[in-house]
Amino acid sequence: MNAAVPASLLSRRSLLRAAGLAGAAAMIPFTGCASPSGPQTGVTTLRFMQNKPEVVAYFNQVIKDFEALNPDIHVVQDFNEGNFVPGLVRNDPPDVVTRGFAQATADFVRKGIFADLSDLPVAASIDPKMQELISSWGQYNGSEISALPFSLAAAGVIYNRDIFEAQGVAVPTTWSGFVAACETFRAAGIAPIYGTYKDTWTLAQGMFDYVSGGSLDVADFFARINAKGARISKDAAESFSNNFGPALPKMLQLASYSQNGAASKNYADGNAAFAKGQAAMYLQGPWALSQLVSANKNIRLGSFPLPVTDNPEETKARVNVDMALSITRNTPNMAAAQRFVNYLLEPSVVNTFNEKNAAFSPLKDAPAVSNPQISGLGESVKEARYYQGAATYFPPSVPLNNYIQSFVYGRNGEQFLSALDDEWRRVAQRTAV
Repeated sequence: MNAAVPASLLSRRSLLRAAGLAGAAAMIPFTGCASPSGPQTGVTTLRFMQNKPEVVAYFNQVIKDFEALNPDIHVVQDFNEGNFVPGLVRNDPPDVVTRGFAQATADFVRKGIFADLSDLPVAASIDPKMQELISSWGQYNGSEISALPFSLAAAGVIYNRDIFEAQGVAVPTTWSGFVAACETFRAAGIAPIYGTYKDTWTLAQGMFDYVSGGSLDVADFFARINAKGARISKDAAESFSNNFGPALPKMLQLASYSQNGAASKNYADGNAAFAKGQAAMYLQGPWALSQLVSANKNIRLGSFPLPVTDNPEETKARVNVDMALSITRNTPNMAAAQRFVNYLLEPSVVNTFNEKNAAFSPLKDAPAVSNPQISGLGESVKEARYYQGAATYFPPSVPLNNYIQSFVYGRNGEQFLSALDDEWRRVAQRTAV
């Protein structure tokens, strides 16, 4: 791995140019954290920016333990991810960063903002299939490892164990079995699925991602359509029209199993209603679990990957790298930053974090998940039968969620897919070099 890059080799101007932010420098307010009080002489101060305010207390303890073992390093935690881009603009980025890994973070990787971590000792401890989830978005210089996964969130169908048991329904492993379960619940007067269509992101994360991810190779499709560039048309082999069509009837079938009035319900409504037992299933990820338990401490929950075919071996879970560790390339504190990242990926740190937060550890030898709320997704994760949601591949400029909502309401699949092809072509034309 490269040693720390001298500031002279990555000037403020070149950093801004790499990040594509030079023109925005005057428009971004500089609202970072206050500078920490100066440490003792000979002590290196690291700024650690992590992307989850709800786990500040956990990392405060981790930092305390790390500093006890490394008295020559002082770590300041910054949990406001909004400080990251202004820090790049000021040429004052954090030393160590955690970010959710998808399109936006991959843009920073491809522009060389982060250092190569391939030679860190802990890099060899990462499950290579989880590392590939990061590498699949693109690598700087075609080979660098710019981020190491820290936490993998797996999403599927959250279900009420008590309702399933009362109706004698087993967790389905095939699409036909899933449909049969929905029919059983409906016949008993129970809403099979609680829908929250007012919040369009829930349609994208659940219905759209689950069905498309379970029926086609999402990563391969987006690799092909990206290679096609602006030459995309609805007749092309790489088009949405020619790949996502089979998913649409199943999306509408899922919609048909939602409760009456799903169009007027948002995510908060869904959490409150599902916690009260008003539906058997909920198309949400692990982030909803704590909300549900907070609303009903006695609720018994489980999760399973939505089966989209009648071959159980093809069933996959939706995953995302919820937290990935990076070191900024031009940090003057490279050696200290490397020690901190190595510590964060110690089994006692990373495994404990994921156990506490209903997520999966990226380590090769991580213990099996025991949390009954997510254990039903464990086999899919262990066998790498998973995919990153199709919605995560879209740039923010494409109003994908609105298109999905319009499709669910209007049921015009051809119009929906043609719109995606048109949007993708426009983005490709704007970004062509």
